[in-house]
Amino acid sequence: MSDLRITKREGKYVIQNYDNGRKQIRDNNNKKLTFISKKDAKAAIKEFLALELKGAVQLGGRHIFKDKFREFADDRLETASDNDMALTKQGIVGYMSYSKNQIANYFPKKLENGNKRDLYLDELDGMVLEEFAKTCFKNGVTYKTVKNIVRHIHTTCRWFMEKKYHNDFSSVLNWKIHKQHHLKPKDRDDEYEIRTEVITPDEANKVLSYVEKHKDRSHKDALAYAIFTILALFGIRPSEIQGLKKLNFNFVSRYVWIKGAYLAREGGYRNRTKNDDSNRALDFTEKQSKHLQWIMDYMNKYKQHNPYFLPASRLGQDGKHKPIAQFEMRKVIYRTYEAVGLAKLNWFTKSNTEQYEIIECRFKDGPAKCWRHYMATMLIDNMYVLGLTPNYIKSRLGHSRWQTTQDRYGNHNLIGTDEMRLERADKVEKALGFDK
Repeated sequence: MSDLRITKREGKYVIQNYDNGRKQIRDNNNKKLTFISKKDAKAAIKEFLALELKGAVQLGGRHIFKDKFREFADDRLETASDNDMALTKQGIVGYMSYSKNQIANYFPKKLENGNKRDLYLDELDGMVLEEFAKTCFKNGVTYKTVKNIVRHIHTTCRWFMEKKYHNDFSSVLNWKIHKQHHLKPKDRDDEYEIRTEVITPDEANKVLSYVEKHKDRSHKDALAYAIFTILALFGIRPSEIQGLKKLNFNFVSRYVWIKGAYLAREGGYRNRTKNDDSNRALDFTEKQSKHLQWIMDYMNKYKQHNPYFLPASRLGQDGKHKPIAQFEMRKVIYRTYEAVGLAKLNWFTKSNTEQYEIIECRFKDGPAKCWRHYMATMLIDNMYVLGLTPNYIKSRLGHSRWQTTQDRYGNHNLIGTDEMRLERADKVEKALGFDK
């Protein structure tokens, strides 16, 4: 509770906040408050303390949402460490961008005394978010961007409550854009996330057969075998593949512990996963163990002292061991896709570095992620046959919520081939009894 005291100045009474450097409190228009009688000043103190208890005001003026939204990013940027941060530096850049662009230009304002002003925190609710989303869509902002901003606003509001800026954001936190079916963004495909390309079983088997057959041919082929084996067995994120260390594998109990990620933009390895549920142990069978052991043995011979499961060819500029770089991993993936007829590439040399141009590839938007989608889709499609639970599937993928697994990686996102599409249509026909 703030330490408020009454002081007499020039025949009038003012209220000073001794917790804030004896600063005089102000009204909602940021003007210093004065009172004719001491009785009125005491009544004002009582009112201010009641509002402060509710978290509705900041003594010295109400909180403006846009200012506090930016303050959140500034606070995290100053206090976060490289290895333990709830928000990555890349994520903070996102906050800055949204603050400067969409929120600055399209966030609703309130008409007061004939003038428009910015909204205070205690005026923020679900209807405000809806108006904001409508304005964004009207001005051509993509559904994905608006969804990200709303998610960021939710995170920021939780921080507001921690700071006791305002306690009641239930209306804001309960407003989910994917539930607002009446909102009509221009990019309908993005809204329903139907563009995800997923590798098919036949394509996956073709890739795995190829890398298995050629794994002993060269180091590039050994890398291809390692990368696609990890993708096929575990469906983990590229940053998690990079973050895998040799010590993460337990070949006695047969599991690999996903406990960190490698993010070059964030300074390298972070002993922290994307979220708490992404910190997980993934089991593997005795047969799968032999594939992983071959990779481990090969990499130990290649770079014995490098702790990463997929080590880089040389030390970094800082003299530290590093895992294979993202661009090198993508290069290996695309080269393999080209070899099995899943991509057409134009290879060239620039600055003494081998580079490529994608002419044609169905997975160009997610050359590794398509395997993650594939795993999720196959697990969901076969969950009842295999006796799997939603909790097991979401945990294996490192998701906090089953809804995320369904919405982003579920079988309804699978486009696949025409054969797969028609096969699913046949299954639906049989299920509904129309095949008789």
